[in-house]
Amino acid sequence: MDQLTRLRAPIRVLLIDDSILTLHGLKTFLSTVPHIEILGIARTPSEAFDAIQAHQPNVVMLEARVGQASGIDVCKAMRESHPNIGVLFFTAHDDKELLRAAIMADAHGYLLKGAAAEAVARSIEIVASGRAIMDQQLTQQVITWVRDGALAGQERISYNCSKDDRQLLSLVALGKTNKEIAQELNLVPRVVATRLQKIYKRLKISRRSEAARYYVQLEKDPHGREGVSHQN
Repeated sequence: MDQLTRLRAPIRVLLIDDSILTLHGLKTFLSTVPHIEILGIARTPSEAFDAIQAHQPNVVMLEARVGQASGIDVCKAMRESHPNIGVLFFTAHDDKELLRAAIMADAHGYLLKGAAAEAVARSIEIVASGRAIMDQQLTQQVITWVRDGALAGQERISYNCSKDDRQLLSLVALGKTNKEIAQELNLVPRVVATRLQKIYKRLKISRRSEAARYYVQLEKDPHGREGVSHQN
């Protein structure tokens, strides 16, 4: 049993989706997971924010559309008002631009409906621990996006971001752990952690989701962008 499954208290989860079938299916399964506590369900943004205020969840599972509202907008508002809550998109949409928008909205994870039940529970654990998670079906799509962006931008380095920094940030954007990054770059995890700490300090960010968001923005605007807005 690893550190993620030894969390001291149950992970408090709120489910937000306009599909009652999805909500009840998730609730039925997750209620059987010992270390996950389902606080409630919501089908509209107003219900969601009322529930967040009342229950203070650790993790919110969110669809890309909630009624007539955009899940991206809901995520942005949620991260601004409750920065300590992890947001995990659980959606049927595998669109690259929506994934990019979710990262820019400071979401912690993006999981496709149809994922195995164990993967859903594991993703909640990862988000609750402060790490980022991405559906395996989207990994190759994002690798291509990151690779193409890196090739197009290898001579366009931000004032605050070297080529080595960009490489590290691109792997963070893929949801890789320090250990996985170390294996890919032939480094030890301690060196990766130290380098990321220095990058975070220079960019005035503190979370992996912010690092991923910075990288996405850097690919759009590689010149002269000296940081990203972030939550304190």
